[in-house]
Amino acid sequence: MLGFWTIPRASGIGVVAGLASILLWQAYAAWQEPVRTAYLVALAVTLLCGATVLLLTAADMMFHRRRGRRIRPVRAFDIALGLLLTLPAIVALASLLELPS
Repeated sequence: MLGFWTIPRASGIGVVAGLASILLWQAYAAWQEPVRTAYLVALAVTLLCGATVLLLTAADMMFHRRRGRRIRPVRAFDIALGLLLTLPAIVALASLLELPS
């Protein structure tokens, strides 16, 4: 169905969007309204990519249980990266949109 959307692709796009979010965060501190939309989009893409990394990793763990010990560090990295992308983006979006966190 979505065979083109893989963990490495979501990770790469998520890291780029996360770095863009950091740069836009600094710009947003200086000029709120001109960069607000770009900052929101970068945070949303970061969140989407992080969440899909977590979901694809969970699906991989459920459907391919017998991969062995060699894949465990890769899964641990994917989970750590997914959380690193998802959690700060949720906090930033909640504070930006003034949602209760």
